[in-house]
Amino acid sequence: MHRRPNYEEAPEYDADAYRVAGHGGIAWRVYGWETEPDEDTEWSGYEVRTGNLVCVMVGDDHRWTFEPSEVSPLEREEYCGECGQIGCGHG
Repeated sequence: MHRRPNYEEAPEYDADAYRVAGHGGIAWRVYGWETEPDEDTEWSGYEVRTGNLVCVMVGDDHRWTFEPSEVSPLEREEYCGECGQIGCGHG
């Protein structure tokens, strides 16, 4: 079973869309930092960052995680806001 990652906001990733290395051709949105429970979470309620970003393809809802070095911002003109394809002329 695929675990949907928890996440916390990442205001430093405020571009409208991003390119992800190894997943060319589609634009991604950054949801935030992936988090996971640690040994104190049961008592504190706090989770810790894994160091990865939670991302979703434009036009989809499946969450993926990537290292920040794999993620780079896209200009609005570079992708279609409807289908998420990079280079689509309908954007």
